[in-house]
Amino acid sequence: MRSFQLVRDLVIKHHVHGIKDIQQSLNLLNHMKKFGKITAFKFMRDPVTSERTGMAFITYKQFSDAQDALKSRRQTVPELSAPFNEIEVTPYQRQIRKE
Repeated sequence: MRSFQLVRDLVIKHHVHGIKDIQQSLNLLNHMKKFGKITAFKFMRDPVTSERTGMAFITYKQFSDAQDALKSRRQTVPELSAPFNEIEVTPYQRQIRKE
């Protein structure tokens, strides 16, 4: 089951200061919802400054939804203003430690 979870996770890379408030975050979320049902959506923050790092993690319920989102790696979110509306979608690959 855990390996199935890995293939549904995506990373969204966006401009570091591009998405500042909750409305812009919701615009990005709504853009990604068009590919399928989302079970998790989280922006990464710097642990020291609490500023956004420019990445968001998203998990789709179905593998096929994540694959649909990946068909276009570079996407434009029309609801966000340029140049902050350009995003890059990549698969999230967890690193497994070998002991």
